[in-house]
Amino acid sequence: MWQCFIDIVDLFLKVAQTGIAGFGAWLAWRAFLKEDAQESDDIDLSQPAIGNISYLKIFETSNQTTILKNTASGLECHLNDRRPGKRQGNRWTLSPATVDEILKSGDIYVNSGMNFRSGLLSIGSHTNWLYFKNLFPEPSLLHHRIVELLRSVNA
Repeated sequence: MWQCFIDIVDLFLKVAQTGIAGFGAWLAWRAFLKEDAQESDDIDLSQPAIGNISYLKIFETSNQTTILKNTASGLECHLNDRRPGKRQGNRWTLSPATVDEILKSGDIYVNSGMNFRSGLLSIGSHTNWLYFKNLFPEPSLLHHRIVELLRSVNA
């Protein structure tokens, strides 16, 4: 009789442990999949840009540096990769007309992601560029600086 009772209690405890472990795994999975929501600011294009920003360093390690530059051609992304045999220089350019479209549509996304050191930046069709969290600890700060850089392209 007592053995049956002990077996039932043991079974109940194992089911409870499994349920708690499953619930913990579910919470961890939801936290892993959670995307940082970034509020899209209403950009008043009638207001002048604050200052004339000529470049913005978004990523820097011992091997690579990524800089966004305001040039006569528009916005350029330059990657300086110091590893042997890697391509240097301009990776892409956004024309002033494309910059206007991006500002009007708000097609700028900053995702801090799960990585401790870097997050992802997307500007228009140029998606998933790394940014360094030491340079921009808050995604909203990088988003604001990108908007100001884009606005200075046509200033």
